[in-house]
Amino acid sequence: QVGSQCGIYGDGGDVWVSTNQYGAIYLHGAEQNGTVAEVKVTAQQPTDPWAKAGIMIRNDITNSSRSPGFLIVAVTPGNGYVVQWDSNGDGRLDSSAPSSTGPMATYPSWLKVVRSGTSYTGYYSTDGTNWILIATVNVPNAAATQDVGMFMTSHASGSLGEADFANFSVQ
Repeated sequence: QVGSQCGIYGDGGDVWVSTNQYGAIYLHGAEQNGTVAEVKVTAQQPTDPWAKAGIMIRNDITNSSRSPGFLIVAVTPGNGYVVQWDSNGDGRLDSSAPSSTGPMATYPSWLKVVRSGTSYTGYYSTDGTNWILIATVNVPNAAATQDVGMFMTSHASGSLGEADFANFSVQ
């Protein structure tokens, strides 16, 4: 970390269905009803078209095996911008929007999540001012207070990559 800039250097097979391998820098218990989380993803190594970097919200980010209340809003090098979430409350990401490849990612990219109860709305921006809706989703078993932070996965277990972030905020 240097000032408001952070980098995560790691690998990980993915965050999807039964795979929960990621690196994260997070705030414990900072996510709650009415919270808005934002981050600027300044760079991401293209270790795989489905490498992911962005915002993670989870009841317990340190419990990667089964913590419910799980959602990510991410940028990917080859598949654009996504919201992925645990739709059945089992602690595994199993739903994704959009259902097909979105617009190609550019860097920097800004990501935002707005929470209302167990409803989460994900946005992206290419200029930090004009926000484009990705999706609004319901996340069952989301605790009243959750962890929130920046995360990355290389989507290539054993292949190291780096994602760089700036201006992470939770309000």
